[in-house]
Amino acid sequence: MSLIHSISEGYDYNDKKSSSQDFSKSFDCAMEWKLFCDGSESAFVKIYNHYFQSLYNLGRQFSGDTDLLKDCLQETFISIRKKRHDLHKVISVKAFLIKCYRNKIITEQKKQKKKNKKMDFDLANESFGFLVTPSHESLLVNKQFHTEQVTLIQKSLNKLTQRQREVIYYFYYNGLSYSQIKEVMGFSSVRAVRNLMYRSLSELKKYAEAPVKQQ
Repeated sequence: MSLIHSISEGYDYNDKKSSSQDFSKSFDCAMEWKLFCDGSESAFVKIYNHYFQSLYNLGRQFSGDTDLLKDCLQETFISIRKKRHDLHKVISVKAFLIKCYRNKIITEQKKQKKKNKKMDFDLANESFGFLVTPSHESLLVNKQFHTEQVTLIQKSLNKLTQRQREVIYYFYYNGLSYSQIKEVMGFSSVRAVRNLMYRSLSELKKYAEAPVKQQ
């Protein structure tokens, strides 16, 4: 635990340049994960630094409580560090870490709801506050949207359901495959993920094109 705290104490949570960028050229995920599972602390530090910022950014889609997000992220890494010897079979490290962190945040949000029933959480309606705020550049990766629609798309995204926003975020902004999204979000099949993605993009496109059609 002291190792994790010593790393995180000097971390700039507001740094827009993810630390993963510093390791992107030399970071061999599969090799470092194997070394980590075999007990290497050096590999653990590399994995922590490589994924920390992108995971924290993901957490900000769920909550604006920075203390909650930091605690959940540290606890996520503490947890996987404790059970490292059982994690050799993990295929996608990125998807695995996202799933662990996501579940930890949701678990803590459920605890908060129980402590304060006045909090605006409705688990049945999936309203955990997952708000997507993508950049213009990331939106334009999808060629079906025009430049003038980007601002409208950013507003339209938050008209979708929480799960619709989430599946779009994982696919377009985290680069997860349908199979990985299935594991992260607990879908019953890859087909279910595809269907949700189709409906989500159809609705997003409808919201984005509505004002244009009215002109």
